[in-house]
Amino acid sequence: MRAPSGETKMRPTIVKNNQPLPSNLAVLKFGGSVLGDAQAVHSAAHEIYRFVRRGEKVIAVVSAIAGETDALMTLARDVGGCENAPGKASLLRLGEIRAAALLALALERVGLDARAVDPAEIDLRAEGSPDDAGLCGLNHDRLAALLAAHEVLIVPGFSGVLENGQPALLGRGGTDLSAVYLGVALNAKRVRLIKDVDGLYAGDPKTDPNPRRFSQINWEDAREICGHSIQGHALEYAQKHDLRLEIAASARAFDTRIAPNSTSSHAPAQTRKLKVALLGFGTVGEGVYAHLDRHQDLFEVSGILVRDAAKERDSNAPAHLISTDASEVFATRPDIVVEMIGGVDAADAFILNAFFGGADVVSANKAVMAANFDNLNAASARAGRALRYSAAVGGGVPMLEALDQAREEGGIVSVQGVINGTANFILDRLAEGCPFDQAVSEAQEKGFAEADPSADLDGDDAAAKLCLMARHGFEMPLRASQISLESLSDLDQASIDAARQEGKVIRQISEIRRDAKGALKASVSLKTLEKDHYLAAAKGEQNRLVINLQNGQNLSLRGKGAGRWPTAEAVMADLLDIHRLRGQYEENISVRAPEPACA
Repeated sequence: MRAPSGETKMRPTIVKNNQPLPSNLAVLKFGGSVLGDAQAVHSAAHEIYRFVRRGEKVIAVVSAIAGETDALMTLARDVGGCENAPGKASLLRLGEIRAAALLALALERVGLDARAVDPAEIDLRAEGSPDDAGLCGLNHDRLAALLAAHEVLIVPGFSGVLENGQPALLGRGGTDLSAVYLGVALNAKRVRLIKDVDGLYAGDPKTDPNPRRFSQINWEDAREICGHSIQGHALEYAQKHDLRLEIAASARAFDTRIAPNSTSSHAPAQTRKLKVALLGFGTVGEGVYAHLDRHQDLFEVSGILVRDAAKERDSNAPAHLISTDASEVFATRPDIVVEMIGGVDAADAFILNAFFGGADVVSANKAVMAANFDNLNAASARAGRALRYSAAVGGGVPMLEALDQAREEGGIVSVQGVINGTANFILDRLAEGCPFDQAVSEAQEKGFAEADPSADLDGDDAAAKLCLMARHGFEMPLRASQISLESLSDLDQASIDAARQEGKVIRQISEIRRDAKGALKASVSLKTLEKDHYLAAAKGEQNRLVINLQNGQNLSLRGKGAGRWPTAEAVMADLLDIHRLRGQYEENISVRAPEPACA
């Protein structure tokens, strides 16, 4: 809605202001140009996970899937009714509500704690015409409570709620306005508008053979070149409240920042596809392949190493990519090798071979990383190649990243957690009266447990994770032989029955703490906990972690720690990080390149 003066009439009226907000809040807006179909929500999930594992709370503001608003508009015309009827706004906002629900499902699949939030639920107040309104208020405390309870909130853009309770639309491009308004009202750390191009360009990058991309641009220049790519109301409101805007594409390394400073641009380097070899093609490997197959603009799978080429698989990977011969896979000269075979000796040899051939490495194998941590990192440094292994600990829960951040921000006293989703799933089934062998079989059927589940049952899997957690949280080595272990196989039925009768639960608890002399003490043990204990609340394959800091505070994390999609998400996040790093390197080389001499 416009005021009589022609300026955007909006004011950040916030209901209540008592509940604290996170200081690390990111507002990410996904437009219809990037939500091209229902499957595109998985790419949006990758982008959200990228910021979650950097320690940021995320509000994702979504447009409708491409074409849905037009389809709803056609339906409204076919049915009839006056142009500004309240029912029209109720109908047209359904596209954004559907997109928010789909994105919540995609995030739930990878293990993130996400919640779709209707604008009415947070009293996102609008005023003006039902089809071209402005935003004027929200319930701060309600939104803050939701942010405290969930890692990610998904808010449908493009609409708000009038004082009479009826919905109102925010005009063409209104999801930009939703994101900007929330960013201002919540003092967000970043507001990022995710488009189908990686920033603002002088000219059309799709048709201009030599486009120039702005790394930063001031408000006046932004208004001149944006056209319809950013809603005018949103730009005006952001400038008025001195909000720095980021314009970016999913998965890309670069963005344009709009702020009150000078404008600068350069000719961007062309980022090439990276060839990826997959070593191992089990439950997680097939999930990683599915992600890569959806990102053929960024990656090309060059080869897949398997033990049995004749095995039936869920994947649609072409047969010519699959080989039982490692030399054939490495002969494809991959840029990145993803190691998912498990074990130590063969995995170690493959990782070193990848470095020798000039490839970066992503591993989901905690055993090899824990056993050969120093040697593998030294080899990575000598080769000048990246080594990433986020998926080795926590599945989709970014535990290693959280430990890095906590260590850097003040130091860690101890960590305790449920870090083996397979063991946790089995313990839940035992508590429900399921026989031990059946519980193990069910874990295997769901893809949580390997054919040989002994590492999960005996605590060796958790011990290997503790070794890596010690490196990241305490910057100290910890050997598996130093960790005391208790096996699920030793758990008797009497203990299970007693815990159930007392209203308690048994959990496999992994712990590291410093003793009085500063040495690390670690254990993997079975503990009986009250039901309201934070770690007791981990259900099924879920992982939970508590990081106790030197300042007396603690950090907590939760999410799915086993299964195809949570683990594949962590692997994909490492792959996308490497793609961005390589893109930044190529861009820096391009920007520093001298101008050609005049003839």
